[in-house]
Amino acid sequence: MIEARALGARVGGFALADVSFTVPRGGYGVVIGPAGSGKTTLLETIAGITPMTSGTLTLDGQDAKGLAPEQRRVGFVYQHGYLFPHLSVEENVAYGAPDAAAALVIARRIGAAELFGRAVRGLSGGERQLVAISRALATRPTVLLLDEPFSALDPRRRSIVRGEVRTLHRELGLTVLQVTHDFAEAGLLGDVAILLDRGRVLQSGPPEVVFQKPATPYVAEFLGAENVFAGEVRVLPELPPDWLPGESGELTHENKAIEFRTGRMTIYTVGDGVPGPAHAIIRAGEVVLSHDPALSSARNRFVGKVSEIATLGALTRVTLDVGGTPLVASLTTRSARDLGIRAGDQMWASFKAMAVHLC
Repeated sequence: MIEARALGARVGGFALADVSFTVPRGGYGVVIGPAGSGKTTLLETIAGITPMTSGTLTLDGQDAKGLAPEQRRVGFVYQHGYLFPHLSVEENVAYGAPDAAAALVIARRIGAAELFGRAVRGLSGGERQLVAISRALATRPTVLLLDEPFSALDPRRRSIVRGEVRTLHRELGLTVLQVTHDFAEAGLLGDVAILLDRGRVLQSGPPEVVFQKPATPYVAEFLGAENVFAGEVRVLPELPPDWLPGESGELTHENKAIEFRTGRMTIYTVGDGVPGPAHAIIRAGEVVLSHDPALSSARNRFVGKVSEIATLGALTRVTLDVGGTPLVASLTTRSARDLGIRAGDQMWASFKAMAVHLC
């Protein structure tokens, strides 16, 4: 377990401040955030390399404040490996391991055993990462800290090694905290996502909650939400959440029929919104496009003109101008081709009320 409460640390002019989160015992946490947000400093503070200045840090139920780095049973993998240059690959992996046989088993699973006998100076960046990951795991830590550990690997090797690390995490009962810039990787690996910016935690929780229900517009935009609208919330007490007549407009305290107005668009959703200024977030993948106003269960339907088409491999982003408000839809490139979408076309966009998140 890693439990930080109001954790603070300082490196030069940069400070971590009031950092709080929990990765449960045997859990897999991921730290995401822009460059310079303090992600590596956070790992170094947990490892004991950077001293705490405030707050508490608990590792597997033990107060870590008075523990030296070597007493914390923490394995650490830096982005650039930081191997011992005077040792061979085999000696690096075995360093700190209970025995050479255990180190060899780990190295074979990660893919570093084939590098045994080679000098560290002759390794590529990806090979250095394989050795560093193997060395950290071979020590049999209880907590594993990973700083962009797969960034130098090619896509195929990255997928293989990432899967093996996740498997070893489960088999060995490790508590893992990994820094990543890859949002897809965060969703694949993490049980807990921690969004860090300027030394502070902006949001933490299960990845699906953090990504689908960002706490603020800033968080939403950082996490890649394409449609973030400022507007006004109005609760519709006379209507039920599904807008059927004859029933109470508030089936539970949390579920209310809500109208959100932004520009010339009026969006309907369900939730516990409070009347007044707010932001509505709709992921582009939730927006469905068609040439005709076909009937569907989607509560929100708008007509607009295609102002931009951006294709990147298998995905295409289409921007509609809806009365002066841009609305972005994301669909497969094949679907976009089948629809024959062209700039200037008039198209209909629709999305369900449940696809709207208010913050």
